[in-house]
Amino acid sequence: MLAFLCSACEKELDFKGVEQETENDIIINAVAVVGKPFKVLVSHAYQVGKTPTLTYNDYQSSVFFDDDVSTDYQSMAYYKKTAILDAEVQAVVNGSQTYNLTLAADSLSFVCNYIPQENDHIVVKASYHKMDWSQGTEVGLQEATAETTVPAQPKLEVVKHEVLGDNPYKVMNNLTYNTDSIMRITCRITDTVENQYYRLRVRGVISDRPDILIDGWYRLENTEDRTRYLMQDIFFSDDELFMDSRLNTNFGGWPAFFSNVFDDTLMKGNDYSFVVDSPKPILQVTSYEMGDMQPNSIWVAPQVMVELQAITPEFYRFLKSVELYRVSTSDAFSEPVQIVSNVKDGWGILGALSYQRVIIPYD
Repeated sequence: MLAFLCSACEKELDFKGVEQETENDIIINAVAVVGKPFKVLVSHAYQVGKTPTLTYNDYQSSVFFDDDVSTDYQSMAYYKKTAILDAEVQAVVNGSQTYNLTLAADSLSFVCNYIPQENDHIVVKASYHKMDWSQGTEVGLQEATAETTVPAQPKLEVVKHEVLGDNPYKVMNNLTYNTDSIMRITCRITDTVENQYYRLRVRGVISDRPDILIDGWYRLENTEDRTRYLMQDIFFSDDELFMDSRLNTNFGGWPAFFSNVFDDTLMKGNDYSFVVDSPKPILQVTSYEMGDMQPNSIWVAPQVMVELQAITPEFYRFLKSVELYRVSTSDAFSEPVQIVSNVKDGWGILGALSYQRVIIPYD
């Protein structure tokens, strides 16, 4: 009976990252995105119990103003506590082109003018002089490296879409969707590369045109539409493609056994079609009157963004380990899950992705 119980509670990861045998506390986190400026975050690793508090934004109300396809959310308050701002960071592309990254204080990231392209091979090197502030002495130079290769763009086609008036997802996993309709979208993936890894994002998009202060009056003149990407990119599907039996409880609004990170096992090099449902974004209509002393916005009709990402194997394993970690923390009988890392002599992840995006307006 004891043996049965032990085996029943065991969770196994069928993937591994770089074996970690380092005392360095340096973390490299970066995702190279085709067509987007390359940036790297360098921060400290902490022992369990000593990590600064990380507070997540509310999933239901949060919005993006920037289109960052690599991450879902970054807590600036958290990274202000953990970031290494005096690091030296370098990227070597295809073994020949070297870029020295500099700190962008507003984002706490190290940036350069390199724009990743498909099939680029990238090596990132980061170092800093660790100090013992209690003694006022230098502990030593800490160095870490990581590498990745940018995948080719995936092939996604939206076969059809329709707006359904009955929303079955009004209350799901402690999230409330105060809308009466959903977008049902049929998609097709053309699997062209063997052993390919993917992430699908289906996000609500709302645009608005903010007014600006001109001669003491708020006016909409000479302003452009501003796009707001909802942080909540949760969608629903009963397709086997999104099933992961290890995720045995819901998290952050995602249903149990559901993952938007998957491989091409079901595709086997062929086309694969599936259907997803996306609750309609809430449209907040704000009235505007000329001469009103309060700033307002005119809101544009909502849309749905369907984005298929081709991701590197190490980024796939990292995302899967994060998903498993999140659901296992509430299970007292599960074994600890170590987040996958591909950083040598350090921690973190250097991944890469390319993507194809389709914007679908509500009619």
